[in-house]
Order: sequence, then structure tokens, then C-alpha cells
Amino acid sequence: MFRRLWEKIKTLWKLAMSERASPREIGWAVAIGAFAGCTPAIGVHGPLAIGLATLFKKNRLFAWLGSRISNMVFLPFIAIAEVQVSHRVRTGEWVVLDREQALDQAGTLLLDWCLGTIPVGLAIGALMGVISWAFALRRDRRRAARATAEAGDDAREKSGAEAASASTPASNSATNGSETDGVDETPSPTGARSA
Repeated sequence: MFRRLWEKIKTLWKLAMSERASPREIGWAVAIGAFAGCTPAIGVHGPLAIGLATLFKKNRLFAWLGSRISNMVFLPFIAIAEVQVSHRVRTGEWVVLDREQALDQAGTLLLDWCLGTIPVGLAIGALMGVISWAFALRRDRRRAARATAEAGDDAREKSGAEAASASTPASNSATNGSETDGVDETPSPTGARSA
């Protein structure tokens, strides 16, 4: 039972990895996921990223991975940046945040957080998308170089085997020819009689 389950998981993983997996598609998927991870939808960043990837026909696995930008380490900084940028654009001033004001201004801060998602989320998404595209491009180039090297090794082995097999019959025919030459050199009795 566990073996079948493991095989299904491996099959799903391979399908997810190969779904629209060119470097460009991976970059777009991670960018979409990172943008989803910057939204105020805490707790549903993963499903939101998968939904957006499905909508835009991008790789869902890499979109989900991109949404992991919203972890407990980065999310507070992202939220503060979004609030500050949006509030600065709206009012021309920076927000002074402390515990009391954050609770008192929760409604306003939520509006700023939602509005700030657009510029900050787009910037983070673009950055993560470019980084992912570069890594995927590097991965594909390495795979192509490895495949070319393996194909070259296979071709050399094949040509070496063909050369060895071609030289073996030639040496056999040379040996057979010398034996035949040796037989031909002896006069036949019929040739002696005709002379």
C-alpha cells in the first residue's frame, strides 16, 4: 500500500516539475507565487498562488514555492514595507508604528497593506521571477552540456567498437589471403601435366 502511494507521489511530482517547466515559465510562475505571498491573505497564500497559476496557465508547483516568501521571517518586513509605501503615497507621510497605534489604526493599516501589495508585491515578484529564471536557465544549460558530453562519449565508444570490429575482419581476411596465397603458390598436379 505504501509502495503504491509512494509511486503515485513520485508520478505527481514528476508531472508537477515538468508542467510548463521552461526557464521562462518557471520565472513567471515564481513571480506570480511571490506576488500572491505578499498579499494580506495570510494562511491562504499557497492556494491563492495555485489559483493564480491555474488562471494564467503557469506551473502550479513553482507558483506555490514562490508563495513561500510569506514565511514568518519575511512576512512582517513585507507587510511593513507595503503599509509604509502605500501610506506615503496616500498621505505624503510615513507611518509611525508601535503596538498601540497599530491596534488603533488597524482599519487604515489594512487598507494601506492592501494597496501597498501592488507596488511592493510586483517588485518582489519581479525580483524572485528573474532569480528563478536565471537558476532554471543555468540548470537547463548544465543538463544540455551533460547530455552533449554523454552523447559524445557514446559516439566515441560506438566508433571505437566499430573500428575494432572492422579491423578484426580485415585482419582475418589478410590472414586468409596469405593462407590462400600460400596454397596458390604450390603447383597443382593438373597444371604440371598441362605444361
